[in-house]
Amino acid sequence: MTSPVRSQQDQRSGQQQHPFRWLRWVVIVIWAVILVGLSHAASTLSSATNDAAAAYLPATAQSTQVATLQSQALGGVGQPEADQAVVVFVRPRGLTPADLRAVAAARTVVADLATRTPGLGQPTAAKESADGKAMLFTADVTASQRQISSADHTAVDAIRSAVAAVAASVSPGLQTAVTGPAAVTADSGSGEQRTLLLTTIVIVVAILLLVYRSPVLWLLPLLSAVNAIVLAEAAAHGLASAGLTVSSLSASILTVLVFGVAADYALLLVHRYREELRRRTDVSAAMATALRRTAGTLLASASTVVLAMLCLLAASSGSLHGLGPVAAVAVAAAFLAQITLLPALLLVFGRWVFWPRIPRTGDEAREESRAWSAVGARLARFPGRAAVATSLLLAAAATALLGLHFTSNPVSALRGNTSATIGQQLVDAHFPQGAAAPLDLLAAPARAAAAAAAAHGTPGISSVTPAKPVAGYDSFTVTMSGDPYGTAGRTVIDTLRQRTAAADPGALVGGSPAVQLDIATAAGHDAAVLMPLIFFVVLVVTALLLRAVIAPLLMTAASVLSFAASFGLAVLLWGGLNYQGADPQIPIYIFLFLVAFGVDYNIFLVARIREEARLLGTRAGTLRGLGVTSGVITAAGIVLAGTFTALTQLPSVSIAEVGSAVAIGVLIDTLVVRSVLAPSLLLKLGDAAWLPSRPARPGATTARAGADAPEASRGN
Repeated sequence: MTSPVRSQQDQRSGQQQHPFRWLRWVVIVIWAVILVGLSHAASTLSSATNDAAAAYLPATAQSTQVATLQSQALGGVGQPEADQAVVVFVRPRGLTPADLRAVAAARTVVADLATRTPGLGQPTAAKESADGKAMLFTADVTASQRQISSADHTAVDAIRSAVAAVAASVSPGLQTAVTGPAAVTADSGSGEQRTLLLTTIVIVVAILLLVYRSPVLWLLPLLSAVNAIVLAEAAAHGLASAGLTVSSLSASILTVLVFGVAADYALLLVHRYREELRRRTDVSAAMATALRRTAGTLLASASTVVLAMLCLLAASSGSLHGLGPVAAVAVAAAFLAQITLLPALLLVFGRWVFWPRIPRTGDEAREESRAWSAVGARLARFPGRAAVATSLLLAAAATALLGLHFTSNPVSALRGNTSATIGQQLVDAHFPQGAAAPLDLLAAPARAAAAAAAAHGTPGISSVTPAKPVAGYDSFTVTMSGDPYGTAGRTVIDTLRQRTAAADPGALVGGSPAVQLDIATAAGHDAAVLMPLIFFVVLVVTALLLRAVIAPLLMTAASVLSFAASFGLAVLLWGGLNYQGADPQIPIYIFLFLVAFGVDYNIFLVARIREEARLLGTRAGTLRGLGVTSGVITAAGIVLAGTFTALTQLPSVSIAEVGSAVAIGVLIDTLVVRSVLAPSLLLKLGDAAWLPSRPARPGATTARAGADAPEASRGN
């Protein structure tokens, strides 16, 4: 039902003249200029991404220092970075003379490619395995940090084609593969932004069509989202140009974040706009009231998420540090587009854009969802039991986290049997496991011999080979005998660093396994810092919005419980999909998005409940708020979950894990936490939920309620 106070206030608003009649065209022109002016910067964001090893590390890490020194030694502009391609040849019954000729010919062909392929270095000498069944050689791929990904693709594709052709012509049956960090990057597909964008658009369009059931209306939120993504990508490009680390993962998250958040905000605004069109004849007055009643909630929602994202500036990892501002501009762009461009487009098209379900003035449409109203009625009978039962179910799901396994092996981040995966398996079968991922040891020339001897004597090290000097340091290639990325490998690296430091205090140990160890160490530090910080920021913003302490504390705690349950279910899913484990940084990404968006949906619900409670009391206000908002919030959750599901289409396991976990979490938060747990807690606590403030009791004076326009604007 509609409040008499609100109806009187709305009628007065409908009699006023609103500036939207001319302002709508100004807004559309401004966004058209933004679209045209920033499209080039937005379309070239992928060229500004940085997926170099150092981008994921603290500046003080040993592996970062090694990468920096190697970059200086490579010279050139743009801080060059080198990845390694490992070319392996295998004949299970033993290499034949023809195989040896094929290996020599392949190496010659790669050497010739190096003269014609930018960034590809000369191959090393071929090395035969102890069992006589395999040989391998390596070649470095060098480019600027922001171009290393494309350089890896170009070089690895060229090597694969050339080597396969030589082997087939010289020694048929000889198995070949290209692996190593360069091949992993080439096979990861993390830069497939166009595929991700198209997939996201298809998902959003399909869901909006189902929600709006209109052949036209879905176009307007989509147009606004497209403008928002251009603004966000251009801003991210500017941040990258200014020196911020923007990884391919950050760019992928930006895409789904803009579309998901923009669609959510559009659903809330259009829902309220439809309500107002049934109350007044003037569409401008209807939009003015809809904006007044939703802008506060949308601003609080966007502010909460933006501030949570900016907490990542406290991260030591460059990629996490950079994701914060990138995600913040994504949410801000979505918010700006949906409270400016979308209203302007809706006003231009008028009521008919809702066809065939056009809202007419005076229509007696039911605002409350029958299904969710029935859920509320059931919860009201035993709210305490419902809250306890829901919490226990979520806690049970969280126990699946006991099966979480972390992996730092880059090959584990590839889905399916890629060439890099097959190549790694061949190398591991015939060479020491560390052969495809050696360590780099740098030591001062005067103490290099002592450092090399210390490395030789370290348990788990199979060989130490002199390499080309690097930036004034003597360099050695150190090969581990066991798995360089496992627990034993991390122990070997720690021991190696201790022993070489005793021989030369300035000695540095880098290379891919050391990079992964330093990333895992930084991830542990970042989790300990960022998770409490994000929790605190979200709690404070929610408390300020609701002007209460108890309700925000419970809502934030419920979101954390939802995160644990969702993460646990995601771990079960990953096991079913045969993923080898999770990257150590993955929990931080998942916590960030699930807690931020979990509280986000609670803001949509609880803000409307508080508005209704001012007139109806907490119990009745909770039931009405649940019935009025649940349908649109559920649709918003499905849209956001759908957009994050698009990330699972990319070949990178890490990106797929983030997408699947956030999608599961958003659905749980929308359908369980927001619809059952949060209302149950409010029903159980009653007015105590709003302490230290108290909502007005039923029968509050018309003058007081009618004058409180800013408070009313918090509704949905």
